[in-house]
Amino acid sequence: MEGLHLFSDEEDTKRTELDEGEKAEAPEEEAIAQIRCTGVQNLSAMETISTQVISAEDEEEFEIRCQEEQSETDSSDENEEVLMDTKKSSGAAHQSWAPSVYVSFLKEHYLFAGYEITIYESIDHFGAVTWPGAVELCHFLESNRTEFNLDDKNVLELGAGTGLVSIVAGLLGANVTSTDLACAIGNLQSNLMRNTRRRSKHQPQVKELVWNVDLDKNFPQSVHHYDYILAADVVYLHNCLDDLQVTFEYFCQPGSVILWANKLRFNTDHDFLEKFKATFDTIVLADIPHLEVVIIKGTMKAQLVKNT
Repeated sequence: MEGLHLFSDEEDTKRTELDEGEKAEAPEEEAIAQIRCTGVQNLSAMETISTQVISAEDEEEFEIRCQEEQSETDSSDENEEVLMDTKKSSGAAHQSWAPSVYVSFLKEHYLFAGYEITIYESIDHFGAVTWPGAVELCHFLESNRTEFNLDDKNVLELGAGTGLVSIVAGLLGANVTSTDLACAIGNLQSNLMRNTRRRSKHQPQVKELVWNVDLDKNFPQSVHHYDYILAADVVYLHNCLDDLQVTFEYFCQPGSVILWANKLRFNTDHDFLEKFKATFDTIVLADIPHLEVVIIKGTMKAQLVKNT
């Protein structure tokens, strides 16, 4: 089934204001955890969710959050410690990341690979929103699954954001490693767990990755080889474009294929595209003019492959 974007909810929950004197008939209030990229001392998502009547969907969300917290506890040695909060009590020390909670946030619904996908978003940072390039790349992967067969392939996504592309790749059979900055990891993992458990062939992995920082330490090439490197809307007005280029070059080994989708908004986007073309053998796989989105295939230049 070709992917279909169903609709967008402005906010998942809103408190109902009742006029004075009007009796409320058992109003239901939902409280859903939203991930932010700041550490909050002694705060967990489950402790801050109000005990209210919730729907079956929210019960599942609650269960997922519990599993995430347990997973974080079990793997605390692998979790990055956050910066000390000097405004807290004296003697503040490094502490494990903990989510902050809001009563509502946005969510998007999609249909890909025969499944309805629910993506939770926020407005905290760029990585908490699903951008056009991600949606178009999902359409492309689903429509071209024969030519670009992800089944049992090792797939890495850079700048995964809300995780839509990683989810679709997983549903298409890929063994996915989904990466982004620390501030996006919580919501990214939650979206992947919600939409792939009991659906995907391989359990997706979520890892923090800072472009061009400790790549050989955290992703040694002797161990990590990826058949596909996916990226969607990772190029925009930011100061890390050179680091992104180096990261593409690091992961694109002989036999690897980059599938990169991007809405070209600024002159710097076009400049990066030209640099990308100069570094890799490239083919424009799709051009969507009304969205200004292009999907590009990149592989290591033939001359470099011979010298490897």
